[in-house]
Amino acid sequence: MWAATVSFPSPLFANSPTNYRNHRSLKLRASVYNYPLASKIMVKNLPYSTEESSLQKEFSKFGQVAEVKLVKDEFTKRSKGYAFIQYTSQDDAILALENMDQKIFDGRLIHVEIAKLGKERFRVDPKTSGPPKRQSQQEPDMVADCWY
Repeated sequence: MWAATVSFPSPLFANSPTNYRNHRSLKLRASVYNYPLASKIMVKNLPYSTEESSLQKEFSKFGQVAEVKLVKDEFTKRSKGYAFIQYTSQDDAILALENMDQKIFDGRLIHVEIAKLGKERFRVDPKTSGPPKRQSQQEPDMVADCWY
C-alpha cells in the first residue's frame, strides 16, 4: 500500500512577498463588490493644489463618501489633476455627478463622470480579436504547403 501526505501552503498566511501581493490583490478585487457598480465617480481637471480633504468636504454634500483617492505622481507626489470618489450609494454618486459636472472648483472648470473599471482591477490585459496578422510573402520558387 502506498501513502502520501500532500500539503498546500495558504497564500493568505504565508510570509513570502509574492503571496502578500496576491493577498493584497484579492482584497482590492473584493472591494469592487462592496459598493454598487455606478457609485464611484471620476473628477477631472482639478487644480494641482487640491487636497483630498477639500474634495471630501465638497462632495460629501451629496451623500456619504466612502473613499476619496486623489491620483498623484509616483515620484514627485504632486497631484495629476484627477481623483476618484467612492460613494456608499449609487444615487448619491449620480446626484454629485449632476450637480458638480461643469462647475468651477478652486478656480477651475471640473468634469465629473461615472468611473469605469480599468484593466488594473482584473490584473490582466484585455484579450482582443481582430484581423489576422499578415504573413510574409513567399518566394516564387517555393511551393506552399497544402493541408487538404
